Amino acid sequence: MRISTAQIFDRNIAAMMNNQTQLAQTQLQVATGRKMLRPSDDPVRAARSLELQQSQSVNKQFLANIGYAKDQLALTDTRLSTMTDTLQYMRQKFIQAGNGGLSAQDKAAIASDLRSQLDNLVALANSKDGQGEYLFAGYKNDTPPIVFGDHDGDPDTPDLYYYQGDVGTRQMQVGPERRMDIGIPGSASGGGGLFEVDQSAYVPAIAPTDPSDPTTGTPPQYPPAEFFNRLKTAIDAIDNPDTTTLPPEYVDPETNVPDPTSYGLDIVDAFMERIAVYQSKVGSQRAELDSLDYAGQTLDLHYATARSRIEDLDYNEALSRLAQQQLVLQAAQQSFVRVANLSLFQYL
Repeated sequence: MRISTAQIFDRNIAAMMNNQTQLAQTQLQVATGRKMLRPSDDPVRAARSLELQQSQSVNKQFLANIGYAKDQLALTDTRLSTMTDTLQYMRQKFIQAGNGGLSAQDKAAIASDLRSQLDNLVALANSKDGQGEYLFAGYKNDTPPIVFGDHDGDPDTPDLYYYQGDVGTRQMQVGPERRMDIGIPGSASGGGGLFEVDQSAYVPAIAPTDPSDPTTGTPPQYPPAEFFNRLKTAIDAIDNPDTTTLPPEYVDPETNVPDPTSYGLDIVDAFMERIAVYQSKVGSQRAELDSLDYAGQTLDLHYATARSRIEDLDYNEALSRLAQQQLVLQAAQQSFVRVANLSLFQYL
């Protein structure tokens, strides 16, 4: 078999190019730290790596949701605790107001202090989160839940504390099969919620039938926030007992003297009991989130480890292979130089 000079050159050039390609591949692997530079390097491993990457991304989103839910519930718990502290202070003031030896001026001072605490309680009820959304308004988180004033559009009815939110409870997906409540509604259908509100009493607004005459329509009617209204009634009865009407069971039938202390204490205690129910729920949710967070972090580590086994480069093996490929390429280049000089023209 004859081997021509052209064949020798072609084979040596092809061998050196192949060696250079392998060397460049290894150098790129070492530079990036990745075993697979493109899916075609190992389609099976690439497919598995993509599956793990997608699963890890979903898990990371759940972890982010868990973090948001924990922050939201922690803020809610803080606001509920502050409400309880305010109500405890009001409770002491109601007991103080029951002292029969107080003068009218003393009672007026206590009532003024209680009204300030009631305003503080309303401010806590209208608390916002870090995104400017109201915590206790249900789905209507862009509307302050508790407002004092005309709740039904009728100027003849007395002004009340009323609830502008709804019964919705915001939720967050914190796991593949777990959605968790991250909000507390102030109302419930038939009465209840955090603020003792009967949401079924809400009547939506009716648009005017004649656009030029707004009186042909009706404004919305909002349900009263009973806890706040009852506290206001108890406070007003301290310094205005003659003009404030308490429920019959809190009025002495013989002397017709109201007992705002007992009424106020009962309302405060009922409000604190309602808050305690929601605090218990929030506490159990935060404990569950801690457990879900730990499980999610563990799963994320598992995904990262599995991806590392598939994607990451073994530097010991790669550097050894790099040295070998450099040596092979160098030997090929030197041998080609020697073979290229084997020509009859040198002897002519």
